[in-house]
Amino acid sequence: MTKQHTHLNDAQTADQVLKSIDGNDRAAIRKQTWRIAVPVIIANSSIPLVGIVDTAVMGHLNSPHYIGAVAMGSFILSLILAIFGFLRMATTGFVAQAAGANDGAMVLTHFWRALYVAVILGLLTILLIPLIIYLASITLSMSDEVREGMSRYLTIVCISAPAITINMVIMGVMFGLQRIGATVIQLITVNSINIIGNIVLVYGLGMRIEGVALATAIAHYSGLLVTLPMLIIAIRRITPLSFLSLKVIMNLDAMRRYLGLGFDLTIRTSCIILSELIVLNAASAIDDVALAASQIGFVIFATIAYPLDGFAHAAEALTGSAIGRRNMVMFNHTLRETTNLAIIMSVCMAILLALFGDAFIHVMTSIPEVVERSHQILPILVIMPVVSVIAFQMDGVFVGATMGRDMRNAMLLSVIVFLPLLYVMNIWLGLIGIWLAFMILLGLRGATLWIRLNHIRVILD
Repeated sequence: MTKQHTHLNDAQTADQVLKSIDGNDRAAIRKQTWRIAVPVIIANSSIPLVGIVDTAVMGHLNSPHYIGAVAMGSFILSLILAIFGFLRMATTGFVAQAAGANDGAMVLTHFWRALYVAVILGLLTILLIPLIIYLASITLSMSDEVREGMSRYLTIVCISAPAITINMVIMGVMFGLQRIGATVIQLITVNSINIIGNIVLVYGLGMRIEGVALATAIAHYSGLLVTLPMLIIAIRRITPLSFLSLKVIMNLDAMRRYLGLGFDLTIRTSCIILSELIVLNAASAIDDVALAASQIGFVIFATIAYPLDGFAHAAEALTGSAIGRRNMVMFNHTLRETTNLAIIMSVCMAILLALFGDAFIHVMTSIPEVVERSHQILPILVIMPVVSVIAFQMDGVFVGATMGRDMRNAMLLSVIVFLPLLYVMNIWLGLIGIWLAFMILLGLRGATLWIRLNHIRVILD
């Protein structure tokens, strides 16, 4: 192994990692927040387009079970990958802190450790997908048509699992180094190819659920091919790139910390996806029309969530940098600026949804019963951005601080409240009650993290 430089020199830090911002200057933090958030918002806008196209392509076929099958399959895939979501989040936090401390060798070490874990987990997913499909089939409420379509979707799309997990690591490193351009290119590449693939394979070649799944798999491998060279260039700019020995990668203390954070983040993210799956499952127990309407609801939710994620990503990178510098003033400015801007964005998203939500639903489906049921939950979706915005921001702050335990505990507490609430509100209000319970879950998650902010400040004292 080539000996690494322990620290980045001043020129490298300023020009290649942190853009040399003054953490004590609130205006500089605001400018950096916009520099990170705007490209991410633009790129993230392409993510819900994938769900929109998936749903619209299936929604204009002759049965609602096509929407339901893709909905169940995509959410189960999301649940599987939520277990591995720490590859992106933990890598961002650790890399941002190492970059803030000007430690180039540690940035490289975090990359190799995360990549090693990502490859193993991606291959493991392929091996376990038959068991996952079986468990989903016997535990979830769905019609036979939805169950069969879900199985076909997952069987095909799982071949992209290694590409997805490696892409998570690449995004984690790039966010941590505030190399936003590469993350934008990856997101736009994956989502554009996914959208085009859907149209070509379903409409052009006459495929149905198989076409949606195959387009997803092709898109993720394309994203990997495009962004891996950019990652190599980014790392070489801050430290010599070389292979590290397994002894370094598997350092017990470091791996324990990485996997410990990963375990906490996995529980947190799995609970989020499980909560969404529980909403779908409760809707499916009503009928396939309620399930299809709920899938459309989650597509709309994604449309409002991903723009808000731009400010959460800014909070991740800047919080990690503040902690790496041990700079309390920078942390306070980061918290204030990213949160204020996110709240403004959430209000804008609510207004847009109030104005164009009806048209959005009609784009999603032409099935009259699904349109009618989707309109029932639209008012909840309109106010959801404002209710959920603090949850998004606190996720970003706590990821940057690598405080997964707080995120885990906040999520578990919220789910404990959510489950009985959903049961009762489902009895009282049906589909509307299910979605009201989900919105309360989001608000509670943000509130429980907000009251733990002083836990981060203790580190900086």
